[in-house]
Amino acid sequence: MKLAREMIYSETIDGPWGPTTGSPLGERLCWRVNTARLVGERIDATLVTPGMDWIRLGTDQVRRQDLRVTLATDDGEVIMLSYDNALIRESPAFLAALSEGRETRFDDQYMRMVAQFDTGAPNYRWLTQSLFIGEGRLAGPRTIEYQIYRLD
Repeated sequence: MKLAREMIYSETIDGPWGPTTGSPLGERLCWRVNTARLVGERIDATLVTPGMDWIRLGTDQVRRQDLRVTLATDDGEVIMLSYDNALIRESPAFLAALSEGRETRFDDQYMRMVAQFDTGAPNYRWLTQSLFIGEGRLAGPRTIEYQIYRLD
């Protein structure tokens, strides 16, 4: 198995709303995705409607992300991107950058996701026929970036 670098996903967010302290389902934070871009050699897409990024706060100091966004490609096709149970293991560097609005490097924290795509567009069918994983980082104030790889 090989990893092929495929695209970069970046988003800016507002929030959080919450946490839902005391909920029987656990504490959650809710962030609105205001802007998003998905860029690679085979794709260039932009957010068309605000998306949502929910984060479950684990008692084990792990944040679990659940994201849903709808994107439009530069040639007018619709792509839906989601990931559930993306993991963010907090580190001192991550927490400091988060509170100060700074960037982190990919190795400053464990931030991983499995991207799922949905589209009916024939020229983007490859998105629904492969597995994609990503490593993430903070890319500035309220900005998240994932480098996404295709598993070959």
